[in-house]
Order: sequence, then structure tokens, then C-alpha cells
Amino acid sequence: MIEWREDQPRWQQVADIIRERIASGTYRPGSRVPSENDLMQEFGIARMTAHKVMKALRAEGSIYTVRGLGSFAGQPDGDQNTAE
Repeated sequence: MIEWREDQPRWQQVADIIRERIASGTYRPGSRVPSENDLMQEFGIARMTAHKVMKALRAEGSIYTVRGLGSFAGQPDGDQNTAE
């Protein structure tokens, strides 16, 4: 489990960790990133917190989601069917 900082919401802290993993190459462009369920288990967070993490990462383009397949690191090349 992670040691949470009190000065920042948990969803932002988890989003920072996922961003760092993408930047460091742990999750390469086009590779799968953890699902909301995976985030809930790894970080011990609520579903809504995990949902906020994924929504924020999608909005900034750090991840993209393909309906029925999951979420992936990086921006897709071209127009993909994405879903929230």
C-alpha cells in the first residue's frame, strides 16, 4: 500500500503514479494500463476514486480507452473509438 499525502486528493496521487509509470516506460505507448478494478486493488481506493483517475488521464491524453478492450498508454495514431 501507498503512504498517502494529506495535501493532495488520493485520485491525483494515483494519477501521478500512473503518469510516472508511463513516462518511465513501465507502460509503453499502446500497452495496457491498469483497469479501475486493478487500481482499486493495488492502491486500496474506492471505485469512484479509480474512476476519477482514469477520467483525468483520458482527458489529458495520457491514456486512451477502446470500448471492450480496455485502456492503453499514450495517444492512439488516428481516430479510435474511445469511451469513458
